Amino acid sequence: MKSKLLLGDSFPEEELKQVTRYADIYRLGEMDDGELDAVLSSIDCVLVHLWPERLNSTRVSKMTKLSVIQSGLAGVNHIPFGDLSREVVVCSNAGGYSDEVGEYAWGLLLAAAKRIVRLDRDVKMSGFKRASTLEVGRDVLILKGKVLGILGYGGIGKAVARFGKAFGMDVIVFSRRATEERGVVSLKGRAGLEKVLRDCDALVLALPLTRSTRGMIGGSELALMKRNAVLVNVARAEIIEEEALYRRLVDNRDFVYATDVWWMKEGRESYSPSLPFLKLDNFIGTPHVSGPSAVVGGGPSRMAVRNLLRFFRGEELLNVVDRSEYA
Repeated sequence: MKSKLLLGDSFPEEELKQVTRYADIYRLGEMDDGELDAVLSSIDCVLVHLWPERLNSTRVSKMTKLSVIQSGLAGVNHIPFGDLSREVVVCSNAGGYSDEVGEYAWGLLLAAAKRIVRLDRDVKMSGFKRASTLEVGRDVLILKGKVLGILGYGGIGKAVARFGKAFGMDVIVFSRRATEERGVVSLKGRAGLEKVLRDCDALVLALPLTRSTRGMIGGSELALMKRNAVLVNVARAEIIEEEALYRRLVDNRDFVYATDVWWMKEGRESYSPSLPFLKLDNFIGTPHVSGPSAVVGGGPSRMAVRNLLRFFRGEELLNVVDRSEYA
């Protein structure tokens, strides 16, 4: 008997053709509420990028045969773990975005370190006059020989490290698991985190948002960082305490924060933060485009579908999430 797959978003049709050998596909966007409610009790797997609002806790409770949820995103903090039975296996799409997001992180890092956004804005102002050679050059952070810190050493973190080595930087990483990699110093635990924060000239956040990483970077952690450090976030905004970061940027204009991710409001990322970050010269923000830059090529979607095919074939699933980190 075929499985029944609830499809929440668009995925490559070529890949989905393989799924039809094993499962009947029910497309959420093509069903009205009555049709959706009628099939919920027979659904045994779900494939989504972002968890649909229509699948609220009441509907999830009716999905009594649900076995597997495959996320099209690398992060799974959007999954309603509290509504799921213990038997449901959740798989992330870790590795699906690594090179593209790692590359984008370096775009943000370079823009911040070289003060490109601010200098571009200055040049475009009427009456612009360049400062003296020493004054204007002193603002630019030379990366060769400096320390690159990375929090989180999965696929994205490793891509960031690879670029850092190419720039001649010393790479130091913080991760739950030690890594033995040439040219990388690996640390863990609270002491390891503090050492990365103290030593780095540029820091990239590449951590998933879990119970333990939410609010990980607060005022005391930011105070450990160098006055002219660059902080780049391509993970989740909630890893940093918003008010503490704002105060750090206001009090120290040499410290630069560059982000592609934003704090959530009413279930969605808001590009209008509660505090006036957008008025600060040492804040650089882009509207979460690093992940979509990977989606355009179809790689993440193909990877998610192929992992689901492993489920249908009875093979070991990849990227199974430890639910205790979220529920």
